[in-house]
This record gives sequence, structure tokens and C-alpha cells, in this order.
Amino acid sequence: MPGSYYLASMKESYHICFTSHDEVLFRDHEDHGMFVNLMALRGFAHNTEILVDAEMSTHVHLNVFTDCPQQFSAKLRMSYTRYFNKKYDRKGRFGQKYTYVQKVQGHVHQMVLENYINRNGLHHNAAATAFGYRYCSVRDLFVEDLCFQTEKTVPMSRPEITALLPRHAEFPDHYQMNESGVFTRQSFMELRRAEQFYGSPRNYLYQMNRLTDESWTREQLQDQTGKPLTLSDIEHTNEQSIAQMLKNESGRNFTRSRLQDLDVCRLIDKEVLPGYGAPSVYHLTDGQKQRISRLLKYDFHLPDHQIRRCLTP
Repeated sequence: MPGSYYLASMKESYHICFTSHDEVLFRDHEDHGMFVNLMALRGFAHNTEILVDAEMSTHVHLNVFTDCPQQFSAKLRMSYTRYFNKKYDRKGRFGQKYTYVQKVQGHVHQMVLENYINRNGLHHNAAATAFGYRYCSVRDLFVEDLCFQTEKTVPMSRPEITALLPRHAEFPDHYQMNESGVFTRQSFMELRRAEQFYGSPRNYLYQMNRLTDESWTREQLQDQTGKPLTLSDIEHTNEQSIAQMLKNESGRNFTRSRLQDLDVCRLIDKEVLPGYGAPSVYHLTDGQKQRISRLLKYDFHLPDHQIRRCLTP
């Protein structure tokens, strides 16, 4: 019976979210991969089960079962900050100071949280459907039933895997990597547990494609576990942004020609920076940033807020 394991474990379900409003958390595909690796390592180190995840350019959402949410999230953020600062010769804290941690109770409440996390790419207009966003767990649930293509694992010895990770990394033998040197979600996440809350692949498809309405609230009230979870609770942003996210659910606002933050960072780091002789955006002078900003605004028609977070404060 879904949810019966609550009685057998001291672990509880938590929603963990941390943000970075002023600068992007990920500048390239490698950064996303390293975050997944660190998430896997920290999950193992802190006996934390990771059910679903979504990594956006300015924030991260996780749903975990653990008895130490604060410790797990703090160590994960610390590890990733250390990696990012070293790679880009950056210093200091990365992202907003506080991490949001909320306990989740009730079967429907849990399913709604998973819905919001797996649909994050859709809400932020990074894909036309929930399944179109790459950096999350949405395509790792019910893979056989829905004919999704799983990540191909590459046979690697333990020393070969260790060479791709931070020093002294510990991980179990069943963790496997793909050709990019990233642990596959199928090998380290508790995806079967996440599936239990949906009951069937058909319901999962329905949940990933339904529009947010009052029925979400009514369904959660059936659990009688407190205040229903809403998109506002997940995102912690203003009403205007929430209204835009709800409009994005239809997929009609998405256009493939629109540059995402990762595209803009790639443009800056690979094409623009070499002309300035700077090893990273964190070495640019204010004058150089202004010139690059004008280029991005007038040649690529990018909005000021996107330029600022990709070019750094």
C-alpha cells in the first residue's frame, strides 16, 4: 500500500529548495552533471533517499526522505559551491543564504510536490512539456511503461569512477555512470518509491499534463494533513511570476528560438570571453561587462535581468 513505509522508517519526506537570484547556478552541462554527482554522494553519506529533483538556472528543488534534511542540504550546497568557485575562480557564498526545508505529509500532498518539481521546466518556460526539460527526474519514472530511453551506462572500474569525483568520495558499487561521467538517476535515486504515489503510468502522464486548478486543493484536503501545497508554496515568488508560470503550463509560450540561461552562458564563456582574455566572467572589469551587456542586449535581444544573472553581479 502506498505510504505504508511511513510506519517502518524514522525518515520523513522533505521539500528542499535553494535559490540564486543574482547569478546562475549552472553555466554549462558539466556543472549540472557535477551537481547530480554531488547529490548522489551526499545522499549516500547522509542515508538520504532522493525521490525527484529539478535543477533550474536560478534554483534547485529536491524531494528527499531523510532524518537530517538540514545537514544533507548544507553539505550538498557546500560541496557544489566549492566545485563552482574552484572552476570559475570565484569566491564567497553561492546563492541566497537560507535553504528552504519543508516537511511533507500525506499521500496526495507528496504526489503534488513531486508534480511541481518534475514540472518545473514547464513552469519556467524552459520546455513545451514537463518531459522536455533535461535537468530533472521527470523522464526517469515509469521508463519501461512509457517507453522512455534510459541513460546508457558505461562499464567503468571503481578507480575510473573515483577519478571523476572529488577526493575521498565514497559511494556504493551499484552507482553507475553514463558516458559523460555522471551517476545515472536510475542507479542512485529511489524512483520506484516516487512512482508509488502515482499508482500507475497512466496517472503519472495525467499528472504531468494536467493544468493547475482548484481540484489540486480539494484532493489534498482529503488527506486532512494541513494546508494544501500550492505553486506559491513551492516557488516563493510574487503573484505576477506565479501567474506567468500558470500560463506557461499550456506550453504555448515556449519557443525553441528563445535563448535559455545555459545558452547565454555558453555564448559568453565560449565565444565572447576569449576576446577579452579573461579566464571566467568573474575576472571581467565593470567596463568589459557593460560592453558585453550591450552586445547581448542589442545583437541577441536578451532582457536585462537575464543578462545580469548570466554575466554575474
